[in-house]
Amino acid sequence: MKLVSGDSLHGSRVYLTVFDRVTYSQVAWSEQEVKDICRSLERNLKFVVLIKGHVVIAASHLLESELAQEILLRHPRLFTEGVVVPALRSEFSSFEGFLDAKLEVPRNAAEYGRPETRATAKALDGMVALATCWDVSRTSSWFQQRMVADLRDEGSLLRSCLRQKRVLIAPDVADRIADVPQLSRGDVYQIAKDTQDKRVWDVLSNYADFIYYLSGAKAVQSEGVLPQENLLDFSLSDMAGGKTSLSDMEVFFKIFVDLVKSATHSHFPVEVLDALSIEDVLDLHRVAIDEAFTEKYHRIQEKTKEGLSLQDPERLVLLMHELEQYEHDLRAQYRRAVEAELPGHLRDQTVSSVGELLNAIASLLIPGYGIPGDARDILVSGLSLAGGRRLSASIQQRIDGCVRALRAVTDRHSMQAHPVLLRFMQDICRKYSEKLLGGS
Repeated sequence: MKLVSGDSLHGSRVYLTVFDRVTYSQVAWSEQEVKDICRSLERNLKFVVLIKGHVVIAASHLLESELAQEILLRHPRLFTEGVVVPALRSEFSSFEGFLDAKLEVPRNAAEYGRPETRATAKALDGMVALATCWDVSRTSSWFQQRMVADLRDEGSLLRSCLRQKRVLIAPDVADRIADVPQLSRGDVYQIAKDTQDKRVWDVLSNYADFIYYLSGAKAVQSEGVLPQENLLDFSLSDMAGGKTSLSDMEVFFKIFVDLVKSATHSHFPVEVLDALSIEDVLDLHRVAIDEAFTEKYHRIQEKTKEGLSLQDPERLVLLMHELEQYEHDLRAQYRRAVEAELPGHLRDQTVSSVGELLNAIASLLIPGYGIPGDARDILVSGLSLAGGRRLSASIQQRIDGCVRALRAVTDRHSMQAHPVLLRFMQDICRKYSEKLLGGS
């Protein structure tokens, strides 16, 4: 297992927290509800694997969560190929070492003392290719500072949420949080509970979860462009008046995919994430990296956010009106990118159509030639083997001339490089079609 710092990972990375056991272990779920939770977790996982370079998950989430183990360990490629990157505390170099340290604290016995947890730690030590490390003291310090600062700042998202709920919060709440040595989420929950106001408890506890996750993301330098909607299974916008939230998944499907469908007059199935398996998505992940889709898609988001004027001095958390502006600007930027790729996309489609025509000609002239890898080569070599070397040479020259002329004409209409975004969307649709045709 190679341990690396967060800044050495691929630029497009996300800190995924949906496997945190705390978010779903507080309720006795029915069997059907557990299946629904698993389906949602898988959908979230497949989505981020599809569009991100790395998916960073806290080591504690991997060891504590039965659902994380059930879903992730069945797919070793997630770890062996460095797609999922566990985040280990800096004082540990193995999962078993981390587990042993956890078990030294008696209150951790219930969560970490199961035989399955030991087996998981051993399995991860054997399959994880890449892990990133983080400093627990720096994370705790930032969490506390940010909670206090947002409570005292009238312009913060937290204060905005409280105003939307018409909730008044006593000034000493911030002081109590500031006075706790090495603040934890549990400390914030208790301080909120002590106010005896359920509305305060709801907002403050949810916000504590958000900042806690954000501190973890910062620790491994994976906070992302839209941290507030990537880090939790609840919507902060619901706390701030029920406005439409903006998440990575909504950006992809409701902005980017819609623009691609409109520009290319193509169909992109909304159920693609449920139809594709995790193994399918891993195959597509490699394509996305190799064809630079993740880099271009992510860079558009980064550049758009850089152009915003934000209230938050750390430029991490967007207010609701800032999210609306970001959505508007992002739609415009993706539209420009898609439209710029269209000439190259049409050129590729034209060349592909000519290739299919040559394929059909070859099948007529050379019986039994099989499935061609390159119709032109098979056509020419088949004629050569049949004794028509002069004819094959003539046909080859003519085909070469046609292809050069075709490319010259299409290139005059496109000064862009190959269509990175549109090509990957075609790859997804192709994989989806294969799944339907294959019946699996």
